[in-house]
Amino acid sequence: MSEKSGDEREQNPLVARVDALMKRQQEDSLRAVEEVPLLTEIVEHDPAAAAANAARDEALAADIERVLVVRLVPELNKQIAALRSELEKELRRSVREAVEHALAARKAGADKT
Repeated sequence: MSEKSGDEREQNPLVARVDALMKRQQEDSLRAVEEVPLLTEIVEHDPAAAAANAARDEALAADIERVLVVRLVPELNKQIAALRSELEKELRRSVREAVEHALAARKAGADKT
């Protein structure tokens, strides 16, 4: 068997579809990140309260992180499942087309003899 060159792989419709799906997923992820509000830093003027507030802020940050992870992980899993489903459909369609093409080529070869 001969190896396909880089140009042949780039021309493969399945590779192009997978690349397009991955690019769309990355764009969706970037948009989701841009839509998340940013936390602002609060500067304390009272040095005595700064230490107590720092511990409270760390606890708050940990709570926010935990809540965000709990909410975002299911969404991430849903997006991954949707992407996997799309990729699987494309793969099945491409395999079906390749098999049909091979059978047609075989039939055409048999008709010539």
